[in-house]
Amino acid sequence: MADRSLTVPDASLALSEHALAIGQEFPNVETCRRTLKDIAIALHFDLRIVKSDRSRFIAKCSKEGCPWRVHVAKCPGVPTFSVRTLQGEHTCEGVNNLHHQQASVGWVARSVEARIRDNPQFKPKEILQDIRDRHGVAVSYMQAWRGKERSMAALHGTFEEGFRLLPAYCEQIRKNNPGSIASVFATGQENCFQRLFISYRASIYGFLNACRPLLELDKAHLKGKYLGTLLCAAAVDADDALFPLAIAIVDVENDENWMWFISELRKLLGVNTDNMPRLTILSERHKGIVEAVETHFPSAFHGFCLRYVSENFRDTFKNTKLVNIFWNAVYALTAAEFESKITEMVEISQDVIPWFQHFSPQLWAVAYFEGMRYGHFTLGVTELLYNWALECHELPIVQMMEHIRLQLTSWFNSRRDIGMSWASILVPSAEKRVLEAIADAHCYQVLRANEVEFEIVSTERTNIVDISSRVCSCRRWQLNGLPCAHAAAALISCGQNAHLFAEPCFTVASYRETYSEIINPIPDKCLWRELGVGTEGGVARVDISIRPPKTRRPPGRPKKKVLRVENFKRPKRVVQCGRCHLLGHSQKKCTLPI
Repeated sequence: MADRSLTVPDASLALSEHALAIGQEFPNVETCRRTLKDIAIALHFDLRIVKSDRSRFIAKCSKEGCPWRVHVAKCPGVPTFSVRTLQGEHTCEGVNNLHHQQASVGWVARSVEARIRDNPQFKPKEILQDIRDRHGVAVSYMQAWRGKERSMAALHGTFEEGFRLLPAYCEQIRKNNPGSIASVFATGQENCFQRLFISYRASIYGFLNACRPLLELDKAHLKGKYLGTLLCAAAVDADDALFPLAIAIVDVENDENWMWFISELRKLLGVNTDNMPRLTILSERHKGIVEAVETHFPSAFHGFCLRYVSENFRDTFKNTKLVNIFWNAVYALTAAEFESKITEMVEISQDVIPWFQHFSPQLWAVAYFEGMRYGHFTLGVTELLYNWALECHELPIVQMMEHIRLQLTSWFNSRRDIGMSWASILVPSAEKRVLEAIADAHCYQVLRANEVEFEIVSTERTNIVDISSRVCSCRRWQLNGLPCAHAAAALISCGQNAHLFAEPCFTVASYRETYSEIINPIPDKCLWRELGVGTEGGVARVDISIRPPKTRRPPGRPKKKVLRVENFKRPKRVVQCGRCHLLGHSQKKCTLPI
């Protein structure tokens, strides 16, 4: 028999908190039932219901011979119930183990509702331990799981209700945030959910008027009851923080849905893309995304996410020395430097030649890629989507989108306040890089050719700088949008402020403009219009009732795919010995005989 002395709350405390009295009233019979169930669990005795109907509730202790008994009856003329008779003393020993018949799924749901409200990620195992610690009761894993599911439904609604409310939710977004795009699409005669696309006017305005012309595309698979995939297009603000532009949920990730998402993105940007510099798009470049970008953004530069390329290279060759040379090739600024690194790799393995034919350097290498990456090589949006999917997979779709909207609102508000506190010309990250360039500029000799052209001489090489076209022969200025050390040397020599020669997208003024618009709140769902049934060319009107998609989560616990944070960073340089050429130590620490 389990030792209950460590798990059961103090009996005297339980008696004082859960005492019944004659004349005590309850607003309805359901509250009466729940209260008596709570008392039975707290005082560790089994309750047996003798009579329960619309007018009375009679219960007694289940142990034979125990006199405990209560009679609750409806008060005349009002909906309340009151305790009429009560025999409140127990002569039995009560429940002498950790299991309790009154600890039903409904009771578990009520017990953990407050915890679930604060933390939707509260796990069934944690629920088991919480109930045992607080109530001295042991429940099964399945009871905890079902209790959490019921509690989530009570707090947030069911998954099915979430899909049904989507058309009204989209209408609320458009109504409370004019200029925003929010549309949901259904398929088939049953109006099953297929696609949802949302982009707030504040995000559209910020991207078109202040962000650099760079977009990241990626997806995250959802693990909720009806699965689905979360798609996102995100930009980068002046201070290198992620700036989500458009979010979509689709029933399944396929080429058709990617084509639809990119087409919606094109409509969102509209004619404004003709006035913008050529757009640079970064993605994993699988077939569906490539075809969609070529169709809807034919003039854009579409590059690989470097993490995807580097992981493929690493997994293909499994050679640390090759990987290190590969990274040097990635960041080589000129074609000559890049080709020299390729030669080094070919000397180690001839197999790199077909690999480079499959992954064309024009799509990822700094020396050849024509688009403006502004120093961004991997997809920051991947980690954001992963976190959203992790935080929201147990929420209905409307609550999921509300979670994302609240996070966007929080970012806009906090970043707007931060931007107003800056007094510099450039944002802090850009300011730091320009100051580093100015510090490095003092070691160069500057020779002025004419009003705008300069020769910057160092012990290594000579670079040509043209301050009117903002070009340096080292290529860093035009690649990053910020003056390099050579450009800083030229600008200082002619009395110019190097900060004024950064791209406008790095200025504090642009940062403030990015977050100048407001994402307005959405009213509670009880204030939305009621829904009927109707369709219009697959696009959901407000009067359509959307049903869940046909896809369902398979039974069993889903496998967790851990997204390693270190994969988002360039791997550390591995030391190679100059004598024995082995990795992991330097020539000074080499123990092999000469």
